[in-house]
Amino acid sequence: MLKSNLTANLNQLVDRISTDNYDEIINLCHSAARQIEKLENAGLQHATTQYTTTCGELIKEVIMYITERKERVIPYLKELSHKAETNHDCSTCSGGCKVNHDLHLIELRASHSAMRSILNRLQVVGLPLYSDTVFPDAYRVLRNQMVLIENGLTELFFLEENYLLPKVVDAQKRINVSRK
Repeated sequence: MLKSNLTANLNQLVDRISTDNYDEIINLCHSAARQIEKLENAGLQHATTQYTTTCGELIKEVIMYITERKERVIPYLKELSHKAETNHDCSTCSGGCKVNHDLHLIELRASHSAMRSILNRLQVVGLPLYSDTVFPDAYRVLRNQMVLIENGLTELFFLEENYLLPKVVDAQKRINVSRK
């Protein structure tokens, strides 16, 4: 019964993160990219050009990491949940099973580190809106969108680090994934 609750909770959490976080962040990134395009077409001041270029680069990175999670991490989590549900025992596997489990955790933690770097760069790159320079409204909209992306990433990290990763580690323990 405990394994079923674990896998149901893991599946529900994965589905929630995929829909409420991954999809939402991707949508915010696409919206911000459209806003950058509007700003570029409007002819920009030098200060906003540097900001929009940096935002565009950061958006591409965020989309890459989120897409990687959706294509690689979510299928692994579904597989892990299934293995726990069917009482799979990794201690009887030929050895490749452990490598796959560890690799997924390592990749997720590495992408956390890379995305933290993106968050730090987002905080540094923003131009102060209170300066003497008058920025177009489209720039302010972009700033707001980037803040929403930052907030979404912060929430995602919180959910992944405090809820998802512990459930993954627990599921791995339940199917006897050995750690050396």
